[in-house]
Amino acid sequence: MKALLLALFICEAVVANVTVKDSIIQEATAVYHKFHEMLSQKVKSQISQGGLYKGAEFCANESFENIKEFNKTLADNVSLKRVSLKNRNPNSYPQDDERKILEAFDLIEKSNAYLPSEIVQMNEEGDYKIYFPSTMSSKSCKSCHGAKKGVNEEVYELFKSKYPNDKAFDFVSGQVRGAVIITVKQK
Repeated sequence: MKALLLALFICEAVVANVTVKDSIIQEATAVYHKFHEMLSQKVKSQISQGGLYKGAEFCANESFENIKEFNKTLADNVSLKRVSLKNRNPNSYPQDDERKILEAFDLIEKSNAYLPSEIVQMNEEGDYKIYFPSTMSSKSCKSCHGAKKGVNEEVYELFKSKYPNDKAFDFVSGQVRGAVIITVKQK
């Protein structure tokens, strides 16, 4: 009888944990899509108003502040950030645990395996980090992150003046540029 009760307790705990994890992934996915849509619309709007340089200027001068403002709209236990091993903004360099996940994305990509839509990491406190890979997927991305020789000279100079240690060039279509990380802390 004790063994049966223990087995039921373990099954209940596993199901509860899967439900919590699934719920957190759904919440993080919704946040990611909302953020991606917001930032994409702002960049596209700037490009349509003033051309590629205006879009690049927005990214260089305002995108980081937009992330801060976006975070203010989220629940207190949820936050978002962008990271890259080949970062442009020094604030976008990953922490050690984040670097390992980005390296895993690179390994998956180089092995010709399918890139997952997200990777979920849980720490000792039970907090989750959900990593959504950012890939080189549009023509406008290539305008600022593609081969240096193909980047508009004015745009290149803008980024170099703002970010002298800029490493966010020379990406090709489909390549992982970094990740958007949604952190969900347990309440």
